[in-house]
Amino acid sequence: MSEQRVLVLQKSLIGTCALAALILLVSFYSVVHAAVDRAARHRVAAEAPAAATAHAPSAQHANAAALVARIGN
Repeated sequence: MSEQRVLVLQKSLIGTCALAALILLVSFYSVVHAAVDRAARHRVAAEAPAAATAHAPSAQHANAAALVARIGN
């Protein structure tokens, strides 16, 4: 094998490894980005019911008062 072919083979091997590393980096970034987005959506979804239940105690209190009134009769 000539030295020129060995150099071309080495450079193509280095280029292939660099391309594979770039693909792995992009896929890792994609997975991490998706996980961060999903965690943010879960955090927002967890906070939304808490805001909705802030008004619920008054409704629960009204239901409990009505129940007590029925029991008293």
